[in-house]
Amino acid sequence: MITVTPLALIGQDDRGASYTWDASRTGNFIVCFRNAGSSSGQHYHEGKSDNKNPEILYLLSGEAALHWCPLGEKEIRVTGITAPARVVVPINVWHQLIAVTDCSFLELNSLEDVQQDSIRIWREDFERMLNAES
Repeated sequence: MITVTPLALIGQDDRGASYTWDASRTGNFIVCFRNAGSSSGQHYHEGKSDNKNPEILYLLSGEAALHWCPLGEKEIRVTGITAPARVVVPINVWHQLIAVTDCSFLELNSLEDVQQDSIRIWREDFERMLNAES
């Protein structure tokens, strides 16, 4: 359900590396820098905002772990992400990104998209909901 796709390497030399990425979305986006061990997310999206249906982010540097669970299911899964990678999170999937190392990523949505289409459920509360449904 969560899709993590490594970016396509198109060239590498003593200067570094170059990759391609899909830039079909336009507008104001969010650039995030996260410290190792920090948490982002703990929410899901209903699809009210086109830029959250699906949510797309690009991990530019570092490593992260995406904890996620589709609504209506009972198991939180963990997907490791190593930069550079494209991450797609469908609507109605609770998710939490934990920075394994210092990392940076681009969210292809604006702060207004986040405010319009984010249903926050803290992990502790989400886990309680999963256990109550058992």
